[in-house]
Amino acid sequence: MSDIENPGPNFTGSGPVEYGPSEAAPRGALERLLASEEARLLAVPGVTSVGIGLGHPGGKALVVGVVDAGVAARLPREIGGVPLVITVTGPVDALRAR
Repeated sequence: MSDIENPGPNFTGSGPVEYGPSEAAPRGALERLLASEEARLLAVPGVTSVGIGLGHPGGKALVVGVVDAGVAARLPREIGGVPLVITVTGPVDALRAR
Protein backbone atom coordinates (compact mmCIF):
# COMPACT_ATOMS: atom_id res chain seq x y z
CA MET A 1 0.00 0.00 0.00
CA SER A 2 1.41 3.38 -0.94
CA ASP A 3 1.23 6.62 1.02
CA ILE A 4 -1.10 8.04 -1.60
CA GLU A 5 -3.74 5.38 -0.85
CA ASN A 6 -3.38 5.90 2.92
CA PRO A 7 -1.96 9.40 3.49
CA GLY A 8 -2.34 9.40 7.29
CA PRO A 9 -3.56 12.25 9.48
CA ASN A 10 -3.90 15.75 8.08
CA PHE A 11 -2.15 18.28 10.29
CA THR A 12 -2.84 21.23 7.97
CA GLY A 13 -3.94 24.20 9.99
CA SER A 14 -3.12 22.65 13.34
CA GLY A 15 -1.44 25.05 15.70
CA PRO A 16 0.89 24.61 18.64
CA VAL A 17 0.28 21.62 20.84
CA GLU A 18 0.39 22.09 24.59
CA TYR A 19 2.94 19.82 26.26
CA GLY A 20 1.57 18.18 29.38
CA PRO A 21 3.71 15.39 30.78
CA SER A 22 1.86 12.97 32.96
CA GLU A 23 2.44 13.26 36.66
CA ALA A 24 2.47 9.50 37.12
CA ALA A 25 4.41 8.06 40.02
CA PRO A 26 7.78 6.50 39.18
CA ARG A 27 7.25 2.89 38.14
CA GLY A 28 10.43 0.89 38.48
CA ALA A 29 13.22 0.69 41.01
CA LEU A 30 15.52 2.84 38.88
CA GLU A 31 12.87 5.54 38.48
CA ARG A 32 12.27 5.53 42.25
CA LEU A 33 16.03 5.83 42.85
CA LEU A 34 16.22 8.77 40.44
CA ALA A 35 13.27 10.45 42.16
CA SER A 36 14.91 10.08 45.57
CA GLU A 37 18.48 11.06 44.55
CA GLU A 38 18.04 13.65 41.78
CA ALA A 39 17.73 16.70 44.05
CA ARG A 40 20.71 15.62 46.15
CA LEU A 41 22.90 15.14 43.06
CA LEU A 42 21.80 18.41 41.46
CA ALA A 43 22.64 20.23 44.70
CA VAL A 44 26.34 19.35 44.22
CA PRO A 45 28.04 22.42 42.70
CA GLY A 46 29.02 21.62 39.12
CA VAL A 47 26.41 18.93 38.45
CA THR A 48 24.42 19.98 35.38
CA SER A 49 22.08 17.05 34.74
CA VAL A 50 20.81 13.76 36.15
CA GLY A 51 18.84 11.07 34.35
CA ILE A 52 18.52 7.41 33.45
CA GLY A 53 20.62 5.91 30.68
CA LEU A 54 22.74 2.98 29.64
CA GLY A 55 25.70 1.96 31.75
CA HIS A 56 28.59 -0.31 31.06
CA PRO A 57 28.04 -3.06 29.50
CA GLY A 58 24.60 -2.00 28.36
CA GLY A 59 22.88 -2.16 31.76
CA LYS A 60 20.82 0.71 33.15
CA ALA A 61 22.53 3.45 35.14
CA LEU A 62 22.04 6.92 36.51
CA VAL A 63 23.66 9.34 34.06
CA VAL A 64 25.15 12.51 35.56
CA GLY A 65 26.49 15.50 33.63
CA VAL A 66 29.18 17.63 35.30
CA VAL A 67 31.14 20.78 34.37
CA ASP A 68 34.61 19.30 34.86
CA ALA A 69 36.59 16.28 36.00
CA GLY A 70 37.04 17.78 39.48
CA VAL A 71 33.30 17.53 40.08
CA ALA A 72 33.27 13.98 38.69
CA ALA A 73 35.97 12.97 41.18
CA ARG A 74 33.77 14.07 44.11
CA LEU A 75 30.77 11.92 43.10
CA PRO A 76 30.23 8.30 44.13
CA ARG A 77 30.61 5.59 41.49
CA GLU A 78 27.29 4.02 42.45
CA ILE A 79 24.21 4.76 44.52
CA GLY A 80 22.14 1.95 45.97
CA GLY A 81 24.01 -0.59 43.86
CA VAL A 82 23.22 1.31 40.62
CA PRO A 83 26.28 2.60 38.74
CA LEU A 84 26.68 6.29 37.89
CA VAL A 85 27.86 7.12 34.39
CA ILE A 86 29.47 10.53 34.72
CA THR A 87 29.98 12.70 31.63
CA VAL A 88 31.90 15.98 31.56
CA THR A 89 29.51 18.27 29.68
CA GLY A 90 31.06 21.60 30.56
CA PRO A 91 28.86 24.48 31.68
CA VAL A 92 25.24 24.34 30.57
CA ASP A 93 23.27 27.58 30.20
CA ALA A 94 19.55 27.62 29.54
CA LEU A 95 18.25 29.91 26.83
CA ARG A 96 16.18 32.83 27.98
CA ALA A 97 12.45 32.69 27.38
CA ARG A 98 11.38 34.93 24.53
